[in-house]
Amino acid sequence: MLIWQGRIDKGLGRRFIITCWAMLMVELAAANIWWTPQGTKGILLGGIIANLNLIGTFRDTNRIVKFKTALVYYIGVLTRLVLTGLVIVTFLKKFPGSFSILGIFIGLSVVPIAFFLLVFQAILTRKRFEETHPPDIDGSD
Repeated sequence: MLIWQGRIDKGLGRRFIITCWAMLMVELAAANIWWTPQGTKGILLGGIIANLNLIGTFRDTNRIVKFKTALVYYIGVLTRLVLTGLVIVTFLKKFPGSFSILGIFIGLSVVPIAFFLLVFQAILTRKRFEETHPPDIDGSD
């Protein structure tokens, strides 16, 4: 399951994006039950920004392969970082008191949470695969 060994399944990127959007829905559902409207709006704003940023990251990763330089990736990262800051500051200034800063931070956390969920799933899948498919005698898969 390691990228550098070429053992990553083809649907991982799509599964990661879907998991991030699902994680945002889970956070919003929990916030609607247990938190304030400002916190829920903050989670929604942060989660949308994080998920759109993730889609941009995958686009930039494909550009690295296409242009064979990492410069395009770093330009995309810098652009998205600046845009993220501008969007958050604009919403906080334009609608004072409507968005919780903690909620925005929690919303932005959908990507790392989804990442850890997928890593955990990959570990469980690999163990199950290794139990049902023992390696060859010479140690190669």
